Amino acid sequence: MKKYLIVAIICLFSYGVKGQRSDTGTLRFATSNFSNDQGKAVLFLFRKSDKIPDKPFMTVSCNIERKMASILLPGIAFGNYAAILLHDENSNGRIDHSFGLPFEQLGYSNNWKLGFFTGMPTFSKLEFQFSPASQNKQIKISYKTKKIKQ
Repeated sequence: MKKYLIVAIICLFSYGVKGQRSDTGTLRFATSNFSNDQGKAVLFLFRKSDKIPDKPFMTVSCNIERKMASILLPGIAFGNYAAILLHDENSNGRIDHSFGLPFEQLGYSNNWKLGFFTGMPTFSKLEFQFSPASQNKQIKISYKTKKIKQ
């Protein structure tokens, strides 16, 4: 009888631990409109307290295959974030600029677009909610700007 009681307690404890709601999840970003497979897809993830675009909370990169990329971020706390996706064709891990303007192609959360009248990206412009019900995000890379060779 004592054996069964111990097994029952272990089972209840295991169920209770597994049944608890987790405060983290896997945040997934996908895009399918890269112009080519050169370089890397680099995702810069920001919290409200981080400085956009200079000081991301997290930076993750992956290969581009068939003009598509999927970036998985496991163990991310649920909450509000902002993201910038870079097509880093020269694989140097940073957003390259010429005359103060980015010349590598970028995508932003909420599909916000950098433009003459939009100003610089800010957390409030790029903010999205990451929750158990909203773990998959799409970002479109913008190829409107012309590349300037240095």
